[in-house]
Amino acid sequence: MDDRRGFLRRLLLALGGAGLAGMAERMPGVGRLAGLRGTAEAAQNDLTWVQGADPYKNTVKALAELGGIGRFVRSGQRVAILPNIGWARKPEQAGCTHPRVVRALIDECEKAGAKSVTLFCNPCNDARVCLDLSGIGAEVEQTKARFEFINPQGWVQRRAVQGCTHLKSTQVYRLVTDSDVLINAAIAKHHGLCELTMCCKNLMGAIKDRVQLHQYIHESIADLVLMIPSTLCVLDATRILLRNGPSSGDVGDNMLTNTVIAGLNPAQVDVLGTTLFNKKPQAIGYLKILAQRNYIVLDPTKLPHSRARA
Repeated sequence: MDDRRGFLRRLLLALGGAGLAGMAERMPGVGRLAGLRGTAEAAQNDLTWVQGADPYKNTVKALAELGGIGRFVRSGQRVAILPNIGWARKPEQAGCTHPRVVRALIDECEKAGAKSVTLFCNPCNDARVCLDLSGIGAEVEQTKARFEFINPQGWVQRRAVQGCTHLKSTQVYRLVTDSDVLINAAIAKHHGLCELTMCCKNLMGAIKDRVQLHQYIHESIADLVLMIPSTLCVLDATRILLRNGPSSGDVGDNMLTNTVIAGLNPAQVDVLGTTLFNKKPQAIGYLKILAQRNYIVLDPTKLPHSRARA
């Protein structure tokens, strides 16, 4: 029951908008969540942009700007962290979430008294090589957290929820539904198919069959945002990949920006993230779709958020 309640709470937080109250009424025991702020709106402490030379300090500062890790993680809760560890790339190649951003998230969760912290990702390259080259494996080894390699028996069928328009169902990894808290820890990169990959597209690292989604990639990503609710979203923009993404490998393709953007709504985080690339959010298909669903505001100047230095 605790697993279900944790997942439902994240789902209701993710849905927001006009359909939130009706869905809550159909879920016994969670109707009280219907009064939560709709996700197309934001308060200043729901979204933050932090810059500084140290990605670890940037992450800690971003969490502080959002009200502290205690807002998202309580003592005794099971935390799952979904970084982008999809490619066999070193930190300077900007292919995976920066290891120090990941370490900061682990440390903060442990300080909050998390019962467990488990990292996972369904990578494109060999998982062990990705962990090693990305530097994330070494960081995890220095903590009580662990990385869970994908278990072929660990996939759970997840059906579409209210608001989805394309996906009927997909298989998500068990940690999506078994954990009390899901932290989406993406990296900001160019992507050849959908222009940019940030927090919204990072959710594809939690599903089994990505190939089926690529024909309607923008609609599928927009549906995944609703089907896989995140508790906290952290966008690593220490280095952003400007071209030849999502894997590249050429350090000349990325740029040092020393930024971390964090918030509650993955699409709102991504709207701010587009400005790092001097792009307009409405040019990104999945963000435009989510705006049409009243899930986000596309104009980054109308998104209340804090700006800070670490």
